[in-house]
Parts: sequence; structure tokens; C-alpha cells
Amino acid sequence: MRGGKDKSAEDFRLAVDVGNTHTVLGLFRGVAIRRRWRVATRKDTTVDEIVFWLRGLAAKETRSVAKTALASVVPTQDEHWLAALEEVFSARPQVLDYRNCLGLKLEYEIPRQIGADRLANVLGAEALGIKEGVVVDFGTATTFDVFADRTYFGGVICPGIQSSMRTLSQSAAKLAEAELRWPDHAVGRNTDDAMRIGILGGTVGMVERLLRDIFRERPMRRPLVLATGGLAFWMEGRTKTIRRFEPDLTLMGINHFLSGLIPGRGEKRSKP
Repeated sequence: MRGGKDKSAEDFRLAVDVGNTHTVLGLFRGVAIRRRWRVATRKDTTVDEIVFWLRGLAAKETRSVAKTALASVVPTQDEHWLAALEEVFSARPQVLDYRNCLGLKLEYEIPRQIGADRLANVLGAEALGIKEGVVVDFGTATTFDVFADRTYFGGVICPGIQSSMRTLSQSAAKLAEAELRWPDHAVGRNTDDAMRIGILGGTVGMVERLLRDIFRERPMRRPLVLATGGLAFWMEGRTKTIRRFEPDLTLMGINHFLSGLIPGRGEKRSKP
């Protein structure tokens, strides 16, 4: 189509999740994710580097993007990403945070402390039609976020799987970081397996105990526990307490946030 963007491109949206370890981008058309990219997060990345990188991503597809949204837990990179996205896509991105989260009620003592990724996970569950439950996100930290009836109640923050392995190896002189994999026994016969069992098996035990405590304190009618995050695959098939795995949940939540805003106002369009 000549003389401007194809009107069919208006449904294309780019969701950006800047995490402590990785930055993940998802290209959406409507509710469907079309492409995703994952890169290492660097605290010193410049605007020019981000612009150069964005323009190199599947250029034909990114030219179709009409709207972008950012959720970040790395404050030093926020303005860099906002400036780069605005330069590449010619529109200021929307920002998901505690002040702008589609009207979620936040039952949290200090709302500004809630990570944007955690709010995105709850919105992702909402996009899937899940009204109550817990999202367990296996990333740099392992987080639990409790929600019901469009209310965010808080959660739990624990050391992440890879972070625990790395910290253990750095803190103990005789323990080297072991490659993660599930051993086929419960008692380690060598140091690497002993660490693997402790980290992975310990995570399963932690998840099951914390979920039991959460639901004892906050009973729900029909809660669903779903998992996301770059390390969630280590838990698949290992615990029956997690009923659903959604690797793109955070991106889905950012896209849901973006689709629920009145263009140019950052306000909620209608009650989901």
C-alpha cells in the first residue's frame, strides 16, 4: 500500500519485558504472538545500541508495528528503552507499572515496589480468562503472585534456580557451578548431583509448601496455578500443584495491557 502504513498493520503491537537477566520482546497481532526475541540485559546499554538492535530485528515485521509497551524492572534502562522505541516506531511507548495497570486493585502496602513483570503476569492470566490463582515466575528470582477478581494481593519472592546455583558456587570454596539437569535419584553420589538435587528438588518442595500456605491463608473457589519464566521448563512434570505452563505469559500481559488502553491517554478502555 502506498502513501503510509497499511491499515492492516494497526493490529501489530510490540511488547517489551526488560528483566534483570534477559530482555524479551514479543510481536503480537491481536492476541496472537507472532515472533519473540530474547537478549541478555545489560545495565549500560545505550539508546543508540537499542535502536540499532531494534532496526535489525526482522525489519519487515517491525515496520508493521503501530503500538509498543514496556514493562521493566531495570530502572537504569527505562529511559533508554523508551527513547529507542519512540525513535524506531515514531510513537511514545506505553509504560506498565503500578500507576497504570488496567485498574487492577493493588492490595500491597507500598505499590511502587511491585515489579512491572509481576503485574504483567497477572494481566496475562486475565487475558487467558483466569479469574483467580497464583502465577509462579521462574526467572532471576522465583516469584509467586496471588490474584482474584481483578485484585492483586501480593506474593512471595525467593532465590531463582540459576541464581541459587551461582550463589552457592561463589560462596563455597569447594563447590563449582554445576550444569543443571535432573538426576534420577534422591541421594547425590557426587557433589554436582548433590547440588542439582538440592537446587531443583528443593525448588519443587519450596513451591509446593508455599502454595499450600498461600491457599490456607487466602482460600479461593477454583484457583489455577500457572508457571512462566525462562526456567519454568525445569518444573514441568515435576509437581502437580502447577497446572499450566505459559512461557509467554509476561508478554501476553503486556499486550493485554496495551490492548486495553484508550489510544493516547493510557486509560482503561472498558472493563474486561
